[in-house]
Amino acid sequence: MRKTAFASSAISIMTLIVGLLFLVHDIPFSNHILVLSLFLLAASLIVFYSIDKRYMYIAGAIFCLLPMVGLMFRQLSLAGADFLITIGLFLFALAFIPWFAFKCYKE
Repeated sequence: MRKTAFASSAISIMTLIVGLLFLVHDIPFSNHILVLSLFLLAASLIVFYSIDKRYMYIAGAIFCLLPMVGLMFRQLSLAGADFLITIGLFLFALAFIPWFAFKCYKE
């Protein structure tokens, strides 16, 4: 199960990079690739939670789902899309990553 979580994390990071490159160069379906990568990252965080039982993984999954919903809102031209993307990415960068780094450094 741990190998599956690590593989899912690696694939999600690679698709996130591809999606961001597509977004920068205005290639079609870049938002769909970004949603797929965030979904894989959230799924791998949930699998890590089932292994370690730490709430930081659930918080990270929720912070991944917020920009994913924002990207879907942007595709549908709904209000609040930019807000959800911004809040989700800021919370992921300012809350989950330091929390995760502290836990990894502490062990």
